[in-house]
Amino acid sequence: MSEPQAGYLGLAPFLRASLGEGDLPALARQWLDRAGREDTAAAWMNLATALLCLGQTQTALAAQREALSRARTYALPGPDEPAPRLLLLALPGPLSANTPLDCLLEGQGLQLVVHFVDPAVPLAEALPEHDALMLAMGVSEAALPVLAALQERLAGWPRPVLNPPAAIRRTERATLSRLLADAPGVLMPPTRRVPRALLESAAAAGAWPEGLEAPPFLLRPPDSQGGHGLARIDTGEALAAYLAAQPEGEFFLTRYVDYAGQDGRFRKIRVALVGGRVFPVHLAVSEHWMVHYVNAGMYGDAAKRAEEAAFFRAFPEFAQRHAPAFSALSERLGLDYVCVDLAETADGRLLIFEADPAMVAHAMEPGAEFAYRREGIAPLREAFVGWVRARREGWG
Repeated sequence: MSEPQAGYLGLAPFLRASLGEGDLPALARQWLDRAGREDTAAAWMNLATALLCLGQTQTALAAQREALSRARTYALPGPDEPAPRLLLLALPGPLSANTPLDCLLEGQGLQLVVHFVDPAVPLAEALPEHDALMLAMGVSEAALPVLAALQERLAGWPRPVLNPPAAIRRTERATLSRLLADAPGVLMPPTRRVPRALLESAAAAGAWPEGLEAPPFLLRPPDSQGGHGLARIDTGEALAAYLAAQPEGEFFLTRYVDYAGQDGRFRKIRVALVGGRVFPVHLAVSEHWMVHYVNAGMYGDAAKRAEEAAFFRAFPEFAQRHAPAFSALSERLGLDYVCVDLAETADGRLLIFEADPAMVAHAMEPGAEFAYRREGIAPLREAFVGWVRARREGWG
């Protein structure tokens, strides 16, 4: 049986430091020193996490391999009182590979144990005792064969299985767009994979052959996260420049939808679905169509934060207004927990950008100016803990 290693901190303290409450480079140096002196699995994994937060991906993944050569199962800091143990099956790789539930829970309500599966032989070893099991990984090229293997391995599992493999596979971008094509109150333009050769011929000819979306459209590499490699293509020249910078052999292509508000600003909303209920995670307001909370100016703009605070207060009305859409999302995805990035269109529909069980949900920004976020995300934390407890108690 694989016993959990103590001392692994998870992502939470390193994310908090990256948001300004601490010195992330100093933390990385500390764990580099400790990994060299102690040579424990937890020290190497903490070093890997710190380096991933600093963007030193290749060095971080080397440290992660050192950790996994010593142990694959890690206990995260949890509550002092007895709590249900949730075993998370994670995939080795970058931060975007798995949901960082420790950033949402912050040691409250559940004891989290992370087991990093071996992609070559998933779950070859016995797992530690647990009250429920959850697949923590999102969909990716690396995850797809692992999910297929886990679907067979987890059939008839003796504990509740949250976010089963088949449901996670539905969040692949092309699959998701087909799944939601006729969902009430939802707009998600068709997304498909296109080969590089087709795009190169279009760029060379300056024309758009049959089967290729006319501009403006969006392109991204298959495993792109956080906007990396994402671009809006308006002309053949822009397409040629994009291909010159991106080496991948295929791309996701989808029609661009202008979702700017009347003031010209773009508002991207992140929500979480837990057991069919919807909760707010954040609202980011930006002058650019590609919106991410960290680069939207939310930290330095009090007016934007005030708008987000108002969004949290008014969320029950927002959820009620879009109840048919959220119900369709929950039913068609079939996930216990998933985050969805979306916007509200001028005609009142929800424009879906992506649904991903590995997206981060947190309220770790320091300072009194973000107190509204800590208050606003608390219901999501409570709902998730309650859902896991309910699944455990209703089992058998």
